[in-house]
Amino acid sequence: MARNDELDTLICDNRLADPDFADLYEILGIKAPVAVTQRREILNREIRHSYGHTVPNLFREWFEPDYVEILRGTAGRLKLPLKDHNTVEEIEDKILVETIELARDQIIKERGAEAWAKIERDVDAEIERLIAEGKIPKDVADKLKNLRGAALIAAIIGGRFAGFALFIVANQVFFAIARFLGLGIGVAVAGPIIGRALAFLLGPAGWLLGAALLVYDLGNTNWGKVIPSVVMVIVMRRRLKFADDGMPGEQQA
Repeated sequence: MARNDELDTLICDNRLADPDFADLYEILGIKAPVAVTQRREILNREIRHSYGHTVPNLFREWFEPDYVEILRGTAGRLKLPLKDHNTVEEIEDKILVETIELARDQIIKERGAEAWAKIERDVDAEIERLIAEGKIPKDVADKLKNLRGAALIAAIIGGRFAGFALFIVANQVFFAIARFLGLGIGVAVAGPIIGRALAFLLGPAGWLLGAALLVYDLGNTNWGKVIPSVVMVIVMRRRLKFADDGMPGEQQA
């Protein structure tokens, strides 16, 4: 099913223009802009063929291997437990949560526990503002109201949040991390998670995953490109999903 799978469908989505892919280009080391007529093949090939072994890729089409295979391989590399029945979205959620854990551990290691506690407080404050302004659906707001600070992050890591609840908190975590690092960005409510800042944090020279992934034996050096690009694909897919559901759009701070 690789042709027209979730990755291919994202790249071909007519709601996305070339600037929407700028962060992905940066992570993949693709010189932008890319002609619309070439974008589908170039992005598919770069993401899919960065994954796996070089020799088999010589005989693969640009739309191979399948996105779910790449997701499962990425989860395996990150030592995430999976079951055969896990859906694409469930695997994506696990990878997104693991990215937050990696960020937390790396910040505590490099900047201390208080640095992460400040990020938790910033997340709380921003979520409280969004709830007060009615920008988070009531059912999601009800889940978040009684959780603050470490408990909120623990709920994510413990798998208690999915769908928009996970999206909105992850969005604010990455926003707070970027702000903590002094990156000037807008507050994305249901738009792309951090956009340019996320590309900076995830990219080949990125602070967040660049150091955190050293704890893993990545083997194939392309994993340093595959994992960040997979995270970016996940958040782009979430952006479109919740835009379809009529969630509020991006807001600038």
